[in-house]
Amino acid sequence: MNENVKFTQEGGLAVLLLNKTGAVSYKGCVVEPSSTTDKAVNLMVKDEPDPIGVVYSHGVPDGKRIWVVVAGMADVYFVGNTTRGHLARGFLTADGASYVTGQALSEALPAAPFTDAKHFYEIGHVLQSRTGAGLARCVLHFN
Repeated sequence: MNENVKFTQEGGLAVLLLNKTGAVSYKGCVVEPSSTTDKAVNLMVKDEPDPIGVVYSHGVPDGKRIWVVVAGMADVYFVGNTTRGHLARGFLTADGASYVTGQALSEALPAAPFTDAKHFYEIGHVLQSRTGAGLARCVLHFN
């Protein structure tokens, strides 16, 4: 058994990576690979199309190892309302002032074919409707 990989209670596959978010980890935040530190993650930022996982370990200081869900199901932190069946994705500049680093946006599935780069910001598909900011269960699907 590998101590750097585990299955979560929500049905996800998690791996241990270094928290380089600059803060204590918060469950549900979306992360991207660090460009400066090996085997580490940063919070996903606007206009960066490379989300790779969702923080599972809550309350871990910056510089310590955290569990990051990279496949399966996870609770994702959304900036606002979510709707079952919507796309969970990261932010583009065109989304306006609602952006929060490390949080996701719930949006209706775009018509095919995609007419913009939103496909590359995809985190997954929303399984749970909720009102306001907070955690909602998703099936992860990174592009």
